[in-house]
Amino acid sequence: MKKLFLTAILLVTIFFTSNIGHTNDYGLITKNTEIAAALNALEGVGRHDVVSILNGKNATGEPIRIMFRDLSIYGASNCEALTTKTQSGKLIIYINAEHKGAPVETIACLIAHESQHHTMTNTKAEETRAWLKEVSTWNAFIRRDRTIAMGKHPLVKRENYIARLNSRDNGQGGEIRKIIATNPVYAGLNN
Repeated sequence: MKKLFLTAILLVTIFFTSNIGHTNDYGLITKNTEIAAALNALEGVGRHDVVSILNGKNATGEPIRIMFRDLSIYGASNCEALTTKTQSGKLIIYINAEHKGAPVETIACLIAHESQHHTMTNTKAEETRAWLKEVSTWNAFIRRDRTIAMGKHPLVKRENYIARLNSRDNGQGGEIRKIIATNPVYAGLNN
């Protein structure tokens, strides 16, 4: 009986120790539980490439920090998220603070999009790649659970719009390239 009790204690200790290690997987990226949940959701739909970029497999070789921020202080209140470089050369993804509480999947899609800006080339090709990563991530979530597309949150509407837009040309990106080419926000980008 004593052996059984000691074995049970050992197994419980191992279980909790491994779970503690797992909850800290995103500690270098974020301290926010909503963002950590979005990162976990990305892994859940196989977007390990995005998480890898965020963990340091990017142009800087450093983890990319992610946090919610009031983007109006940067003159970008109409943006959902943005990627910027600090004075020390590290990358940060800011998600507009108005999206706190948004469905985890939509935050994950914004993160997938912004992860593609790690090269900071500021080109229309980079922006197209980011939109395509965002929509492919949304589609992966939809394949797993169609009901998320029925949400009323503005980010759900955004993702559904991009998905419809991209499906018009069977996912070839032509419709997305047209939007980027005609959007004044991207007018200053090189091809």
